[in-house]
Amino acid sequence: MKLLDFLRVLARQLIDNDYNEDTLKDLSLMDIDLHQIKEELNFIEGSELLDREEIDMIRALLAYLLMKETDLHEDDIYSFIFSKGKQIVWN
Repeated sequence: MKLLDFLRVLARQLIDNDYNEDTLKDLSLMDIDLHQIKEELNFIEGSELLDREEIDMIRALLAYLLMKETDLHEDDIYSFIFSKGKQIVWN
């Protein structure tokens, strides 16, 4: 469960640094295997370790980070994070 471990470490670093924004800037998304995170999210969702709302918050955080830190198109990010890789059709 590397995703939850990563989030715990991130939260601890933020708390220890009095929520200093520079702490977040020191972390690099390029060091993270996004496919592994996706697999872990699917595992967490299937095993009911977290509530649906908590999983959605993690997904929203990942979407935000990907939009901020990568050149990926928004539709690709939403598709990757929220729809298990299927294309999302917006009405």
